[in-house]
Amino acid sequence: MHGSESDALRTPVSAAYARALVRAFGQTRSERDELLKGTGIPLEALDQPGAHMPVSSLVALAANITRRHGELWPLSAAAVWSTSLQGALDVATRTAPTIADALATGARFGSTRAPFVRNRLRKTARAIQIEISPAVAMDEALWHAVALAVSLNVHAVYVQLLEDSIGQATLQFPWPPPAGRERLLQHYSCAVKFNAAAFIFEVPKALGARPSPFADPQLHAKAIEALEAIENPQPDTAALAGIVERLIAARLPQRLAEEEAARLVGTSRRTLVRRLAETGSAFRPLLDGVLRERARIMLAAGTQSRDEMAAALGYTDATSFSRACRRWFGEKAGGRLGRG
Repeated sequence: MHGSESDALRTPVSAAYARALVRAFGQTRSERDELLKGTGIPLEALDQPGAHMPVSSLVALAANITRRHGELWPLSAAAVWSTSLQGALDVATRTAPTIADALATGARFGSTRAPFVRNRLRKTARAIQIEISPAVAMDEALWHAVALAVSLNVHAVYVQLLEDSIGQATLQFPWPPPAGRERLLQHYSCAVKFNAAAFIFEVPKALGARPSPFADPQLHAKAIEALEAIENPQPDTAALAGIVERLIAARLPQRLAEEEAARLVGTSRRTLVRRLAETGSAFRPLLDGVLRERARIMLAAGTQSRDEMAAALGYTDATSFSRACRRWFGEKAGGRLGRG
């Protein structure tokens, strides 16, 4: 059951997509900064293992790339639509018993891994189809680009599942052929149709009963279990606190605001406050703890001046930093800094 568009925009999505996009199109620091403008994504957060971000941030990034590189940019970013980026979804689809089961798995869980799209399984007298539509508002060029990336991933999966029968499958796009059609078609072994009624991947029904060449009941069950856990996450406030601390540390010397932290973990500020409060924590103490630990390390090293340490932790002046050190470490530390 689909939620509202506002719910979809807040849904967490793996930072792996953004990481692959920035690496593909941001060769210099200035290019990367330009790509991330208006997304709310700090560059440092892309290197955080297991990091997530709201769908709204990923969509904003894709929109920036589409404006700069046109709607065929996925052809130059194979890592974004590679099967390995799909994690448990790729495993569950490949290891399904039959081609029909693989299509049903992809339709059911496609939005779990890629919550910016919605999938619907349809069956006709002659075919099994997955109809794909945007889960959030996108302008025409952006949706064409996103749909292209999705179609390339779908093709990458089913060219291996269908093997020499891939030519019987069809990708249908509900818009005219783009400029550069020849370049696009080189990436597909299946039939491609433009000006269709909807964005659809279609497989002849006769192929549905064919066993998957990678069928593995135990691995399939484990992958489905992992996808169901993503669909219905259990709150883990201890893990959430750790994520927030890493985001705070990655942003220094700039100070991460509570509202922005909520956006980066894919939730609302109110929900972030509530979930942290469930274990007696809050954003401000987490921020203070990160600053304290950084200060302790710098003081122990003894290689920076008071002004340099203050700047590294985002203090407006060295006096404020000295007061914080007295609060954290006592008068002795504060006095030493005062004479430094």
